[in-house]
Amino acid sequence: MDATSVGRLMTEAKARIDNQEARGSTRAGWLMITALLIESWDIYSMAYILSHLKEVFNPSPWLLGFTAAGTQFGAIIGALLGGWLTDRLGRRKVFLGSMIMFATCAILQGFAPDMMWLAVIRCFAGIPVGADVANGFTYMMEILPKGKREIMANRWQFMFACGIIGAILLVTVLEILDTPATLIWRLVLAFPAIPAIILLFLRRELPETPTWLVERGKFREARTTAKEYYGSGILDDILPDEDVQIPHATWGEAIRDLMGNEFRRKTTIFGWISCAVQSFENYAFSFYLPLILTSLGIAGMLANNTALLGINLIAAISAFVGPLMLPKLGHKGLSQWGFGLVAIGVLTAGYGVFRSNMVLIILGAAVNLWGHYWSSESGMTVVSLVARPAYRGAATGIGYTIVKIFAFSTTFIFPTVFEKLGVPLAACVIAIGPIIAFLAATFILPEMFGHSVDEEEVRKVEGLKTLQSEN
Repeated sequence: MDATSVGRLMTEAKARIDNQEARGSTRAGWLMITALLIESWDIYSMAYILSHLKEVFNPSPWLLGFTAAGTQFGAIIGALLGGWLTDRLGRRKVFLGSMIMFATCAILQGFAPDMMWLAVIRCFAGIPVGADVANGFTYMMEILPKGKREIMANRWQFMFACGIIGAILLVTVLEILDTPATLIWRLVLAFPAIPAIILLFLRRELPETPTWLVERGKFREARTTAKEYYGSGILDDILPDEDVQIPHATWGEAIRDLMGNEFRRKTTIFGWISCAVQSFENYAFSFYLPLILTSLGIAGMLANNTALLGINLIAAISAFVGPLMLPKLGHKGLSQWGFGLVAIGVLTAGYGVFRSNMVLIILGAAVNLWGHYWSSESGMTVVSLVARPAYRGAATGIGYTIVKIFAFSTTFIFPTVFEKLGVPLAACVIAIGPIIAFLAATFILPEMFGHSVDEEEVRKVEGLKTLQSEN
């Protein structure tokens, strides 16, 4: 077969898969995004044990910030590496390997002898975190039918909220039990190994995506996998019973393809802006809110944690409702509402800190987090959705790399920013980010709910078939 014929067969096969829904596809989607619960548990648990680490080790502000941001730093490497590996080795190998590595690192965190070792281990723990997210979004785009995959992918922020709530509850219970500070941080950081091992066990039977097998020219395995997964030989009349060699897409080819089409270019640029701002707005303020409340001395730690639990329960409702609103609001509307509420919320909370008014702080934080979960849901989804399967892992990895670069840098520098500017003025600086993203959603992002990346190619193939039949 020549390259043109192979390309047509691949396009037809991927288009048919796009319109199929297997009985286990929804379960597979939940198993992918559940990894975000584990990640958020690990990352945000640091926010609730920073005071304990300060009490035990009395670290410098630099070391404290680096330890808190360590997982973010590792995830920068992991997102790029995992995205590259999932395109070359397959989705299944990456999502199994990442959970094994993360569970190991979580256990090691609990046995860290000092803060420096803890910072180093957290950097390594971030590698499987970044890899799994890049791989997970890619898997969802290929295993779920169009429309449903976007709703499932947008639920990643709901899993983030659940992880944060889990971390708060664990820390609060340990404090109620008067657990020594020397033990609290070890238990909290090691605990994510348990859900990671459970998730690894549940994922073990998930198949490779037929789309990746088609993209790699593994036609025989694609036919077999599709038959097992969808319950019928949906690719048997399209793909030949022989494999072909397909060259890997290079980074340069991927970028040129993304930027060469106006729709993909605008969507990707907005996605990158959204990924940057969602981290900036969150890790500059919400992440440090427990430490801010403790330093103000308005209430005790138990009262602060109770207030934060209430805020995050409200935020979890937002994260659950957001994907359900997606068919009505679209990615554009959901992002506009989200970033607008973030700006209002962070300014209200900043003014509350200025006035030492706990009601305004809590109200502003609740509005901020409600908006944050809506604003954060679509960024990663649209980046992964418009990328072609040949380089979807790499494109998704780039998006999550942007998330983690801003998460790491913001987490690292904002203790100093709060110290130099004060919380109220810092809040004004933070609000600039969501305002920029709101404008990007309004003027750059095209509406694209229900988009299929190969629709244009499918129309060309169908048009050619019609022309040939008429002749």
